[in-house]
Amino acid sequence: MQLKRSSGILLHITSLPSSYGIGDVGPEAFKFIDFLVETKQKLWQTLPIYPINSPSPYSSLSAFAGNSWLISPDKLLEANLISKDDLKSIDRSKFNNAYVNFNEIKKNKEKLLEKAYLNFKNNNEQSSEILNDFFQREKYWIDNFTLFMTIKEKYKNSTWSDWPEPLRRREQTALQRIRKLKKDRIKYYLFVQYIFDQQWNDLKKYANDSNIKIIGDIPMYIDYDSVDVWANSHIFQLDHNDTMKPTVIADYSRTFQSLVRNLNEWNTFMSVLV
Repeated sequence: MQLKRSSGILLHITSLPSSYGIGDVGPEAFKFIDFLVETKQKLWQTLPIYPINSPSPYSSLSAFAGNSWLISPDKLLEANLISKDDLKSIDRSKFNNAYVNFNEIKKNKEKLLEKAYLNFKNNNEQSSEILNDFFQREKYWIDNFTLFMTIKEKYKNSTWSDWPEPLRRREQTALQRIRKLKKDRIKYYLFVQYIFDQQWNDLKKYANDSNIKIIGDIPMYIDYDSVDVWANSHIFQLDHNDTMKPTVIADYSRTFQSLVRNLNEWNTFMSVLV
């Protein structure tokens, strides 16, 4: 395939201007696309947009889900899912223009998304149908993801290998019990991904209609504390007889960082593909 030579700008979404402490896929993202058009650029490159469990965009909880911190509060207001008073209630005292305070972002974004979810449920007669349609379309990944996030929340964000053994090893009785007891929380995480999907696709359409291509980056490895490893542990090099923790990891540096990137069990992985 022959590609035309093109130029563009690398700018992660979190670095866009924002009054909410972190860049998002709202109005400033659309303005950036307009800027790319004005300066005759063709590409917008971003870093990974997956949900993260640390400040690094390369340490993701899922290889398929979207980062809820990138959801735009302005777009939630535009969709009548939150009110202006909800936006005013955000505590901006700990925001900083020079860096992102991830703890504050998490607290504020989750507060707004919880409110948006309640309004979506209570004010939309078709809410269940809308979410079910989205679930069916994305079932191949989102079923495990919403379950994973619900259990992770229940056990105070602990790594999945520290969960009770029946959940760690995905025993069906234990999983079904969570599905029954935490049905609404599972639906909440489904809603959040639905909103991300809507907002991201709106931005992508605007970019493509403006003749701008969004190109992205992905991590080299699947993160250990992710739904992908938990749901597919048999294709990773883990201690299957005991702790379920990695037996081999990559990207380790004593002086820089320790990102637990466990490696695939390639023979098993290839047999699954075949």
